Amino acid sequence: MTSVKTPTQFEAAVRGLHDRTGFLFGKIGWRATRLFAAALEPMGLRPKHYGVLNFLDAHPGASQQELGATMGIDPSSVVAIIDDFERAGVAERRRDPTDRRRYAVHLTRRGKALLQRAREAALGAEEALLADLEPDERRALHLLLVKVAHTVDRTPSPDVNCGPLR
Repeated sequence: MTSVKTPTQFEAAVRGLHDRTGFLFGKIGWRATRLFAAALEPMGLRPKHYGVLNFLDAHPGASQQELGATMGIDPSSVVAIIDDFERAGVAERRRDPTDRRRYAVHLTRRGKALLQRAREAALGAEEALLADLEPDERRALHLLLVKVAHTVDRTPSPDVNCGPLR
């Protein structure tokens, strides 16, 4: 025999919102970001660090300028991240032999090991988020999200204030 559950106040408040795909993107994104950040936190990493580690792994010897331009990170933040990585022994700056003004950034062995642990943690966060989906549903969702991501990549983001109401 099944029992009918009384909706919580939250469920009642969002009932109509769950009909809107944009709202669901926001709700799921909010939760996914927090699960991902919580998975990285024991390693002393934040999501942007994970992105930088992956970029440096894919582009060994990239300059700080290339890193910032590609990932959309302002130059002072790139310098701070790489400074932190150097202090932790995760990455190192090397002078570019062809351009002495340029620093090439490389992951160290420690950095590559950290990235591997971070990838495993990220996968665990993803597993928690998608726990109720069957493998074929996960694949279908991923393909649909890739299509949406391509649209997002081609479409300029509106310049709007997302802060408090005026």
